[in-house]
Order: sequence, then C-alpha cells, then structure tokens
Amino acid sequence: MATDFFPQLILGHFIGDFLLQNKWMAMNKSASNWKCAVHCALYTLAVTATTYPTIFSFQWSIFVFLTHFPVDRWSWADKWLDLINGRSLRDFIISGKHGIPKEYDFENYHCLRGGFTSVVYTVADNTIHLILMWYGYKLLF
Repeated sequence: MATDFFPQLILGHFIGDFLLQNKWMAMNKSASNWKCAVHCALYTLAVTATTYPTIFSFQWSIFVFLTHFPVDRWSWADKWLDLINGRSLRDFIISGKHGIPKEYDFENYHCLRGGFTSVVYTVADNTIHLILMWYGYKLLF
C-alpha cells in the first residue's frame, strides 16, 4: 500500500501545485487567506483524487488542506532558507546585487543568481509539502 502511495502523492502534488496553480494564486497566496484557501482547495482536490486508490478518507483531505495552507500562506520554504542562511527569495530581493563578487558584477550573473534562487526555493517548498504529507499519511494510516 505505501509503495503505491508515494507516486500517487507526487503526481497529485505536481498537478495541484503546478498545473492547477495559476499566476494569480502564485502571486497572491502569501498575501491573503482567501486567495491561499482557493489554491489549497484545488491542491487538495488534486492530491485527494490521485491518492484515492490508496486512501479514501475525509480525514486525509482535511489533513492535506491544513498542512498545505500554512506552508504557502506564510512561505515556510523562505523561512527555512533564511534559518539555514540559504538562498531565500526574500534575501535575494532585499540584497539585490549586493554580495555579488566584483569579478561577477554584471547583469547576467544577477539574473542567473535570481533564477537559481527560485529553483532552490521551489525545491525547498516541494520538499516541505511532501515531508508533511508523507509523515501525515504514516501517522493517520
């Protein structure tokens, strides 16, 4: 049962967080409870639908929603990256070009740094979501 669950979970996560999340949700979910709730409801539907063969439980759907909401609303990935002194989006926006070594002080490096920071943030965010749901699954079932 657990071996079937993780691929179902990843598929639902990718559908909910990437295919069903439009720009409006992505740009506003950390600024508004309502906008975050809209995204989390669609996300929960995607995860619930893909994990349905393994889990059919209202409790699971509530768990998915309640763990996804705070991670996105208060940007836990950025907070984690700040905590470990990683490449947080907030730090990139505040620092701008500061901290770029003189030999790399050109516009393209700044863009590359921003792009890499976005990838690091995305991976941290996805990891937090998947860890919470995996251990939630283990605890609930």
